[in-house]
Amino acid sequence: MTVTRPRMPALTSRRLPVPAPLLLLVLVGILYALAQLVIVSPWTGIGWDETVYASQYATHAPPAVFSAPRARGVPLLVAPVVAVTDSVPALRLYLTAVSSLALVGAFAVWLRVRSGPWVPLAALLFASCWLSLFYGNEAMPNLYVALGAVAATGFFVLASRTGSAAALAGLAAAFAVVSFMRPSDAVFAAAPLGVAALFTRRRLPLIAAVAAGLAVGWGQWLAEAVTSYGGIAERMRAAEGANLTGLTMSVAEHARALDGPSLCRFGTPCGDVSPVALIWWLAIPAMAALGVWWAWRRHRAGPVALAAVTGLAVALPYLFYVDYAAPRFLMPAYALLALPVAEAAIGLVRTRGPLAALAAAGVLAHLALQGAYAHRMAGNTRETREEIRLAGEELRRLGVRPPCLVYGQSGVQLGYQLGCRSHGVMQRFGVRPPARVRQAVAAGERVVLVHRSLPAPSYARSWQERALAGDWKARFAPPGRP
Repeated sequence: MTVTRPRMPALTSRRLPVPAPLLLLVLVGILYALAQLVIVSPWTGIGWDETVYASQYATHAPPAVFSAPRARGVPLLVAPVVAVTDSVPALRLYLTAVSSLALVGAFAVWLRVRSGPWVPLAALLFASCWLSLFYGNEAMPNLYVALGAVAATGFFVLASRTGSAAALAGLAAAFAVVSFMRPSDAVFAAAPLGVAALFTRRRLPLIAAVAAGLAVGWGQWLAEAVTSYGGIAERMRAAEGANLTGLTMSVAEHARALDGPSLCRFGTPCGDVSPVALIWWLAIPAMAALGVWWAWRRHRAGPVALAAVTGLAVALPYLFYVDYAAPRFLMPAYALLALPVAEAAIGLVRTRGPLAALAAAGVLAHLALQGAYAHRMAGNTRETREEIRLAGEELRRLGVRPPCLVYGQSGVQLGYQLGCRSHGVMQRFGVRPPARVRQAVAAGERVVLVHRSLPAPSYARSWQERALAGDWKARFAPPGRP
């Protein structure tokens, strides 16, 4: 007698279920938020640039001097918090939530271009960069420029395919965000998309959408130039002078700053080139080129190549036109290049050979290296800013209250903390007090000069001196004697 056994499914042929790409992307966003909270403490003090942006709509402190290059995107972003509280942890938690949602939203646009694990992996690669972790809960524009450029490029691909009104509106909105954050970056992100639009059937709607988005941020910036900076030409000249613009070569400086510091300017050297960081940096264009080639073999190179070209376009001015280095300037390039890099990594993993193991090891090495850099940068920054906070608390105990003006190193942060007007100094004190300081003394305000590494100016050596937290010192101007 023949016994028929029930057929069991072959275990080797079954595959574990893969979560939907959107769920994977949401998971990346959650991990990004958690990583910010763990690596970059919400109790980290506020930085100079952050203070300038936050003070514009704060109710507890006067607005700090808003220099010509700056744009109003970040002040508007943080206004809902700073208008009701001076709590820095509240601001950090708010920005952690906003940056994580923005990460998911920006890369989710690309899920409409092509589904699969490619997009979540690209989001993970960008989110795990030390720059993304460090600046995620900081009131700075570069992360939002990066994510706006990612969303804009995705919307451009969708709109060029379908002509959808929603995609065109998304394209315009994304460029409005980018131009409100950094108008000049928006121009360089728009340039390759404008060229690409010329080769599509829907060139006029695409160009109109990009132009509409640019007009939002640029229109506000130019209008403010007329009302507050003496005219468009004057603001342009002041912005160029502040940013040290002109044909230059700062590639080497950016290479030296790959693992910090956050700014190579005002006497802060970039340091030496880290061989490990340099390998990581050089691997990005190599993997991006491989990703474009891989997509071309599968007849889907257009979107990936567009992301790569746009990423290179936004990097060029900072490598060859701005005469100093700040790693955050390249964040939009890293965000866009993450898409072709992820394409290459997925392609290598699917080879199921030594190259797959190499790709997986490369992703893990990226996560470990960038996490270590973020941890170190966050720790150093937290320590430095905590000393500034403690110095401010001591000044408060010494009776510094509005009306007052804080002048000197980190004067912007201390003024914001104390509710005073401020005048910051980066490299040196002048030979005589600035006009704002003289006017404040003449008006009877409490004027305090603060310094740490810089020697006190000669005119302030007779002022009453007090030691503050760390190596900080304060000198109080005699009433009526600037």
